[in-house]
Amino acid sequence: MFDAPAIDEGERFPVVLFSPGLAGPRTQNTAWAEDLASRGYVVAGLDHPYDSAATVVDGRVIHTRVHATGSDEEDLRDTIGRTAIRAADLSFVRTQLGRLDRGEISGPLSGRLDTDRVAVTGHSVGGAAALQAARQDPRFTAVVNIDGHPYDPDPRPYHQPALGITNPIAPRDNPTYIPRLEHDLAVSTTTSYRVTVPGTAHLTFSDAALYLPPLPALIGSVGRTEGPRITADITAAFLDKTLRGEPGDLATQLSRYGDLTIY
Repeated sequence: MFDAPAIDEGERFPVVLFSPGLAGPRTQNTAWAEDLASRGYVVAGLDHPYDSAATVVDGRVIHTRVHATGSDEEDLRDTIGRTAIRAADLSFVRTQLGRLDRGEISGPLSGRLDTDRVAVTGHSVGGAAALQAARQDPRFTAVVNIDGHPYDPDPRPYHQPALGITNPIAPRDNPTYIPRLEHDLAVSTTTSYRVTVPGTAHLTFSDAALYLPPLPALIGSVGRTEGPRITADITAAFLDKTLRGEPGDLATQLSRYGDLTIY
């Protein structure tokens, strides 16, 4: 339902920012976002100008400039730069949501956002941007990287707990992904986690599983609806603990969904 009012009980809601995959729209994980919203989180998805497929700014449509150059080195440089811009976008939106909560920007959520409890999340390159944003911006409380290869050229320690959700990719298919992700999770100064979910592929963790052909190489073998549900359940377990301080052993909860590594 569009423009639905917030529940009128004076509660302040924790916030989740989401950055989509390469050239993806902010709506690419709608099922995941709606699930988190049903649990009492305010979820804000970002379109990144010149990166997302199309972004509307002041009535003007800005189309993506993402393209393959044919050079692995140039493509890597582009991705590193694009990830840094996304990280800055996430911090900017965090600032704007603070203004919204204080009433400096009018909106139905003024006074209802708990900006002391903000998680930064993303899928694929959006997950890489989330990790980089957490390192650069201590205002974020927690970070979730959904199957994203990190591209931060200077992965220094950061204070937020982090969660990585990954598909069981083989080293021969991408020899640098898991070692680099492990390093970025390990430099958090607090406990961080990685859950490798059996039967998943990269797009299992997005809405693509709901409409693409049921090919395991594309969407995994867990079923059309199971992928988005598992992604939401894992994310919610982590956020309930790190943003809400809910009781229970997080490691036990996360290990229900796959192979768990704790850093």
